[in-house]
Amino acid sequence: MSFLAANKYALLFYLAIVILLFIFRKKFEIHSKIIAMYRTKVGVAFMNRIGKKYSEFLKWLGFIGMGVGYVGLFLISYLLIKNLIDLFFVPGAQSAVVPVIPGIAIPGSPIVIPLITGWLGLFLVVLIHEGSHGVIARAHNLKVKASGIFFLGPLMGAFVEPDEKELNKADDMTQYSVFAAGPFSNIILALILIAILNLIFTPIAGAITIEKGLPLAGVEPGLAADSAGLAEGMVITDVNGIEVKNYDEFVNAISCSKPGEELKITANNSEYLLLLTEHPQNPGKGYLGLYASKHAETELKNNSTAGKVGYAIFTWIIELFFVTGILSLGIGLVNLLPLGPLDGGHMSRLAFSRIKGKEKGLLWWKRISMLMLFIIILNIVWPIFRHFMI
Repeated sequence: MSFLAANKYALLFYLAIVILLFIFRKKFEIHSKIIAMYRTKVGVAFMNRIGKKYSEFLKWLGFIGMGVGYVGLFLISYLLIKNLIDLFFVPGAQSAVVPVIPGIAIPGSPIVIPLITGWLGLFLVVLIHEGSHGVIARAHNLKVKASGIFFLGPLMGAFVEPDEKELNKADDMTQYSVFAAGPFSNIILALILIAILNLIFTPIAGAITIEKGLPLAGVEPGLAADSAGLAEGMVITDVNGIEVKNYDEFVNAISCSKPGEELKITANNSEYLLLLTEHPQNPGKGYLGLYASKHAETELKNNSTAGKVGYAIFTWIIELFFVTGILSLGIGLVNLLPLGPLDGGHMSRLAFSRIKGKEKGLLWWKRISMLMLFIIILNIVWPIFRHFMI
């Protein structure tokens, strides 16, 4: 299936956004020809009220966020470099770095963010991220000049604009806490949503459904599953005569498999014989070359119309929480990269200026930023290039 065919509805959606932006272009400030900004005062009064009312607690929370921010900065930088090394030297390795474009299937990546829940989740994540910057700034009595939305091409974001002169005059701890507030709030949001999914939604889902099998999220071209005829969307129900209803049972069924062995898998009521290769990251282990969903194929216990409608709403809410949690964690960590205008970039720029002096520190910061940008581009482009070369 071609890229255009796979993404036609999402592309039409983004085309409609571009057309609307063109029609209402006079209401926006245009920067660099592709960034459209709309400034407002919406939310500023709320940030003022919350920031002043809970200032002592927010200052304390901001300082914790500063520490978490630096841990995250080093962690995401390490993971980014490790991911790139794996892409070049580990056969079959998949990139953990993909552009966040709801509804668009990126070639070379098994991850697709749904269009509607992706946009809602992205809006919520960005709103909390930017609002946190503003609230922490007000807790330190720094002025927030404006809020607003922006579009980078068809992709929407939000912003909060603290007074830069006041922020630059503030002490280092205050600046660090304001910069780290956005990513820290995203990490907290992700943890809260993950806890709700695991502690509330998962038990409810287990009580109202019956597990039927394990869906395939995808297969790697040319490897065992693909060669045997398995394909994305099929549901696995049996492995070598062992009934499989969920991910854990599937992992247990293949745990003792070895390279060169044959594995018989039943999916969609048909049998498939797989000749296993060696696992690229675990020598001595068999490798199937497939991506199994963590969520089992289920069937409602109450199969009435009311039950189906209720379950459809329930699963939509689960998808929204899951997508929002994934986006929140990913965007929070990415924003901690020591790169240019990102929050981690501001934090590293301030740190280098204190360690190396203003001029040398700025030079070091620019070098690190360019290196990180180059690594990010390779992480995104290489899997796409490899996908079209297969």
